[in-house]
Amino acid sequence: MHERGHVLAVGRYRCEPRAVAKARRTAVEAYSPFPWIDSGVVALLVSELATNAVLHSNGADFYVLCHSPSLADGSVQVEVHDRGGGLPAARVADAFDEGGRGLELLGVLAAHWRTERTTTGKSLVFTLKGDG
Repeated sequence: MHERGHVLAVGRYRCEPRAVAKARRTAVEAYSPFPWIDSGVVALLVSELATNAVLHSNGADFYVLCHSPSLADGSVQVEVHDRGGGLPAARVADAFDEGGRGLELLGVLAAHWRTERTTTGKSLVFTLKGDG
């Protein structure tokens, strides 16, 4: 399993819809020096998790932490932390639902993902494989 590297970038955002684009930009810019990290996948997954934080968190803000690539294999971990108390539950979205696919996308695109309860809420952490 990937061990977290040092934090390349951290962003704190208000739980409001326009913050999703800011969070996405922070993550994409953090990994731009690393060409083996797919910026499209980073953007999509951070957007999904930031949207979940905006819609479902009990707090006024959320955080995105982008960790440095693993020296062993180049993989990276990204965390989205919010003050929501409940852990996310996957659901089956029908063809006409506008949402409900974030965890499914994590399962398909991330090498690994998990949720962690913290003293201030919860974090969703995903790992993207590197080339190493």
